[in-house]
Amino acid sequence: MTATTQTGQDAARQSAVTRSDADGIVTLTLDDPVAPVNVMNEAYIEGMRAAIDGIEVDRDAGKGAVRGVIVTSAKRSFCAGGDLTTLRASDAGRADDELARLDGIKRDLRRLERLGLPVVAVLNGSALGGGLELALACHRRIAIANERLRVGFPEVGLGLLPGAGGTVRYTRMVGIERALRVILPAETMDAAAALEAGLLDEVAGDAAAATASALAWIDANPEPVKPWDAKGFRIPGGNGSDPRLAGVLPGWIATAHAEAGTLPAPRAAMAAVVEGSLVDADTASQIESRYFVHLSHTAEARNLIDAFFDRQRVSDDTADARADVSAVVDEAVLSEAVAAVREGADPDVVDRAAVCAGWRGGVLKRIDTRALEPSESSWVDAPFADLVDRMLFAPALAAARVQAAESVGDAEVNVASIDAGFPAATGGAARFRQRYAGGAEGFAARAAALAASYGPRFAPLPSAT
Repeated sequence: MTATTQTGQDAARQSAVTRSDADGIVTLTLDDPVAPVNVMNEAYIEGMRAAIDGIEVDRDAGKGAVRGVIVTSAKRSFCAGGDLTTLRASDAGRADDELARLDGIKRDLRRLERLGLPVVAVLNGSALGGGLELALACHRRIAIANERLRVGFPEVGLGLLPGAGGTVRYTRMVGIERALRVILPAETMDAAAALEAGLLDEVAGDAAAATASALAWIDANPEPVKPWDAKGFRIPGGNGSDPRLAGVLPGWIATAHAEAGTLPAPRAAMAAVVEGSLVDADTASQIESRYFVHLSHTAEARNLIDAFFDRQRVSDDTADARADVSAVVDEAVLSEAVAAVREGADPDVVDRAAVCAGWRGGVLKRIDTRALEPSESSWVDAPFADLVDRMLFAPALAAARVQAAESVGDAEVNVASIDAGFPAATGGAARFRQRYAGGAEGFAARAAALAASYGPRFAPLPSAT
């Protein structure tokens, strides 16, 4: 275990995956020596690779040197998943290197599940994203009862998809429909829900009970084989070409597209699941990797990851200011939608523009548009691109005015605006202004054009640019 008195230099030389042996059982303990949580960073990659190398050597030596493996963590959580700092720096110019890095992680997970030895994950805390995918590569998953424990695939919410084998293994465990119902919403769940979803096999009362259960399972299953590695395996419920799914799959796709708007991650996640179901597990893994690396280079992923880091930076001291930002953002977008209808735009078109802008479910659903004027007979065609931009510029400028008046930081504005429904894929209102095409000058130019057509409320203030 890592001693808290170690210097940073000494700790950096210690592996993030430590091994201990007792009675033929290898215990691999995740414990990054220089980070508060375990993530799939370079220290993890090197440590896990070396650990599996060693287990394979001992396994091949025979004589019962190793009869099973337990994977657990020394931290309060099991593993938080991929290294967002590395993903934040993704670059299409390095796509081949990034693909090789990801495939290296996945090859090690594949080696783990094909050791020919029983491997049990004992989740002492939360397993998210890549952490859950590590657990899925084990033959059994036992969680220790803990009300704070969360399990799930949050990747789609970060503009990505489960890229360390999650779409491959989970689809083969529960079928296409059940997998998509967990992967697409990007929500985490408690242990009971994860058990019902098939992500966990068991929940133990405490660490001792979990370890005892793991050892008993290892003794009872000396040579486990994943179902998808067995001859004749079929995905539960059928693959993407199965006639049983032919009638419902187009509906799922249409629903996913309608909910996703222009976001690429939900579409790519669905494609990875469906396309991957048509081939063997190793080929499906390659499909998943390519979709993941592509998504990692999108502006949406970068914005969502940056917004995640913004949320880590804000403090309770700014709660009141953030509430003010949230309030004006919500009011501004609703007022702009109402204004567009009163100008003669079809309410359905206005809401479609809001969805295209990234407002989930639209905006006008909160009011009775039948009470608005003009009547249906006098609806006029409005430039759709203008409608989309109005749904973004009005709240972004409103947030900018509050930011200037209250000296609120960019991170606070981004978090508060997203909490109010401002499209998360923009990274928040402040980031939208900064990263608009052409930067601050491009934002100001487009705002000025909108102001000329729709009124001075779009006039860019110095504080907004």
